[in-house]
Amino acid sequence: MANNERLTKRVKKMEEWIASNEGGPTLNNFNWLIEVIKGNDTRMAEMDRQHTMFRELFQEFMHDKELANDWDEFLKEKDNAQKTEEEIPEEEEE
Repeated sequence: MANNERLTKRVKKMEEWIASNEGGPTLNNFNWLIEVIKGNDTRMAEMDRQHTMFRELFQEFMHDKELANDWDEFLKEKDNAQKTEEEIPEEEEE
């Protein structure tokens, strides 16, 4: 119950501050920041949609051109090369 009272007091103080500033530059800055965040969310969702569409098109292309096996072999070669690099000990400098 104490938390509810404390939060109610905070909200009342915020409402009083907003009313006394009648918007004002600080409140305008907050509004601008909120709009920027909303815009970023929209852009991020669009980027996710485009990425998914690209990935699906890429997979379709690889399948249609029968390049999936070549791609798998390429990845195996890269993986083996990386493992070989990790196995080679670095020389100590004196």
